Amino acid sequence: MSQKLVVVAGATGQQGGSVVDALLAHGGYAVRGLTRNTSSPASQALTGRGVEMVSASLMDKSSLVSAFKGAYAVYGVTIPMTEDSETDMGKNMVDACLANHVPLFIWSSLPDPSEVGNGEGMKIRLMAEKAAVDKYIKVVGQPTVTFWTGFFTENMLGQKQLIRAPGSDGNTWEIHFPVLESHDRQPSSYITKDVGLAVAAVVDHWEDPVYKERLTKEPIILCSYVITGDEMVKTVARITGKEIKYHIRAVSDDPAIAATLKSFAEYWCRREIPAPVLKELGVQFHTLDEFVREKVVPFMSVQESSS
Repeated sequence: MSQKLVVVAGATGQQGGSVVDALLAHGGYAVRGLTRNTSSPASQALTGRGVEMVSASLMDKSSLVSAFKGAYAVYGVTIPMTEDSETDMGKNMVDACLANHVPLFIWSSLPDPSEVGNGEGMKIRLMAEKAAVDKYIKVVGQPTVTFWTGFFTENMLGQKQLIRAPGSDGNTWEIHFPVLESHDRQPSSYITKDVGLAVAAVVDHWEDPVYKERLTKEPIILCSYVITGDEMVKTVARITGKEIKYHIRAVSDDPAIAATLKSFAEYWCRREIPAPVLKELGVQFHTLDEFVREKVVPFMSVQESSS
């Protein structure tokens, strides 16, 4: 009996890579990864692990229709902050699912801050373009599970939020976190560890009518943990033995954007994190402690040895 096929957009990226890793570890599904360049080292590495890598562009609907043929499920994630619209990318994936009668589309999205809470938030492109796809999905009727991720745990290193304090001897480091005060709660997603686990769990249980209803009732907040800046500082300091200080990083000259992002984090934290339905499906979420031990400690060691 042939394995069900799961197609993964952005297979060489953080989110898609997490999904590929989880599905390969699961062993019960055939995995097809989408990439713009099948000859890249990252693509070739996935091919060597048994992933069928195909060339497709999220802005080329015909390439997606071809890539989604035979799929039981598709994981969709878009490329942010480019000249292309994430709404167009998302709609193209939805249309390709419909063209192939794909039973399940798992969509990585964000809500539009202008439409949550009191509706006083301002339009932020990163969020609004994804949210427009959510509306389109409802109109066309593609069966979909929608995930909303939080602040990426990996951004501590990937976005250089953790830096050595200027002029220090290496024992003092600084966390520069966007917008939020040290006492504010941060809904956080350990992307590379937990997105894939959640996707695999959803695919596993998609044919259970009880879970299908719960998974599609509303978007699911895919966050691993909630933490404050103060707690983050204490965690990193406890594990690394370094002195850690917290600073706020501005993301815009417009104070309205900062206010919107801050209220948005508060909106997220009104729900239970991690999501109960994902815990019931067996997803074991990871922690900041684990990230610090596995990634931050080696990072600090390399930085100190190269100085």
